[in-house]
Amino acid sequence: MPTTAGRDSIEFLKSKNNLFRNWQECQGHACEIEGVALSMSRSPPPLAHPSPHAPPPPPKPKKVPAPKHSGGPLWDLLLLAGKVSDKKRAFNEWLETPPPPKPAPTLPSPASHVPPFDIQDVPKAMDKLSMPMSAKLQRRWFAGYENHSRTEDDLRNEIDQNGNRYAPAMVDDTTITMKWVLGWRRAKEAFDELIREKLRTEKAIGNLKKALLPYRHHSSVMAFSESNRDFLKFHQQFQFQLMPVNSGFRQRMSSYLDRSLNAGGVPDDLTGALGSFNFYAAVQLAHFYKQGTEALVTHIYVYVRDPYEFTDDQYLGHWSPSHVAVVPAHHLAGGKGWLQYPVVHGDVRQKDSVLYPVTNKDYRDWRARHKQGGDFIIYSDRFPMKLDSPITVSLL
Repeated sequence: MPTTAGRDSIEFLKSKNNLFRNWQECQGHACEIEGVALSMSRSPPPLAHPSPHAPPPPPKPKKVPAPKHSGGPLWDLLLLAGKVSDKKRAFNEWLETPPPPKPAPTLPSPASHVPPFDIQDVPKAMDKLSMPMSAKLQRRWFAGYENHSRTEDDLRNEIDQNGNRYAPAMVDDTTITMKWVLGWRRAKEAFDELIREKLRTEKAIGNLKKALLPYRHHSSVMAFSESNRDFLKFHQQFQFQLMPVNSGFRQRMSSYLDRSLNAGGVPDDLTGALGSFNFYAAVQLAHFYKQGTEALVTHIYVYVRDPYEFTDDQYLGHWSPSHVAVVPAHHLAGGKGWLQYPVVHGDVRQKDSVLYPVTNKDYRDWRARHKQGGDFIIYSDRFPMKLDSPITVSLL
């Protein structure tokens, strides 16, 4: 086995395979293997879209034709004789040159025994773990031009690192659908709770009043059309309630620490794609009565809006070509720095025996290295609903 440092026994959770959506408890080692780390050296994929802020490519240099001599047949004969003479001289020098000394034998480095794992292999592992949507979104990120927000406020307002509004290529409103999201039980339960209990809270009514007050002199308002079909503008003006769906890695790890393994298993495709996300309720149609002092909201939209970004240093698990593992947080916080070490489970020369820690910071480092990797905003389609009873909003 290759030489290792910091070799200590550790417990962790590892995915079984794509047929069983739960963990297996494993005993392995967290260790530093000389020359072995998560790779970022593979070339990035082709850009899916050019950056709208990139300078235009320089014009291709014009080819200058080689000058033609005009010496006639005698000149051509002299040139040919010179070339033959040069080749004969080079051949004689090669015959008289002694053979070079043989290099000293070198032992293979420890890294040569370990199958490499590049950060761009994470989507491949997601495919094997039955997480195709997660893999699709991550490949989209790798194929995007360099794009991110500098602050939380900029992210909310979809402002990039150059102070510009996110380009259309960095807004995805087609990949994630409400039908797909509502196919997950916990998402459907959160959606039902939003509709059943959250639409008429004091805070929701207050948000509706603020959104509708500017239109009190209208007979009605169709919110999305009023926003010029700009999803961000619509979201900022007419969204009035949200419902979180907690399905991130942190919640999964907390479940393990509470010894409630039956409540959570290997991150599924919803977790990998959206992590912890929100359902949003927004006005679709409202009518105004009593000289604009009262509004009735009769129809709403529900949708998902989720930034796909890597702004913090969140731990995303240990990954191999076919598996994901989670090292419990009490080990990570134990002062031994397990987060920076691979986890070894079996013979390091075998595929999937070494699992590499991956964090959000690794994606930012990859972006800085390759000048590619685009954070983007996810919008689902807008799910329309006619309310059984309108929401009454006083505009006084």
